[in-house]
Amino acid sequence: MAFIGVIVNSKYELQVKRVLESKLNSLNKEYTIILINKKSIENIKNIRFETVLVTDLEEVKEETYALNEIFKNLKYLIINADMEENLNLINNMKLNVITFGFSPKSTIIATSVEENFLICLQRKIIDINQKMVEPQEIQLKIQNKKLSKSSHNLMGIASILLIYGKI
Repeated sequence: MAFIGVIVNSKYELQVKRVLESKLNSLNKEYTIILINKKSIENIKNIRFETVLVTDLEEVKEETYALNEIFKNLKYLIINADMEENLNLINNMKLNVITFGFSPKSTIIATSVEENFLICLQRKIIDINQKMVEPQEIQLKIQNKKLSKSSHNLMGIASILLIYGKI
């Protein structure tokens, strides 16, 4: 069993968790999605996560020691490049980092958030099965109305799904 951590604004936690669980449920390996927030961070800092998705650090940014413990043994850290706090957090860490956001330097960017939500993988990445994923543009179908208003959460979910071979 592999653990995937999610650090997201509390008003989107359950929606993000449900989407990831439903999409990753069909894979051969069992994945557990764990919400990392101010209430849970001290109790879960010793869990060995395979991947952590960070869309919003606001609620846990004071917990730098616990975050460093969580990030220590990750295969992937998927992080919102548009947050100011992210650079201080991962400074001096040797991680496989995938960034997403509206910055043209991000690994994954949104190219359209209008009628169709389009993301663009700008650089090659290696997925969890050690397969190369080539740069490409991907259209996302959004069924959750609340999540459709949150571009960063959608880009984060898409990043996880790319790495786990679900897109």
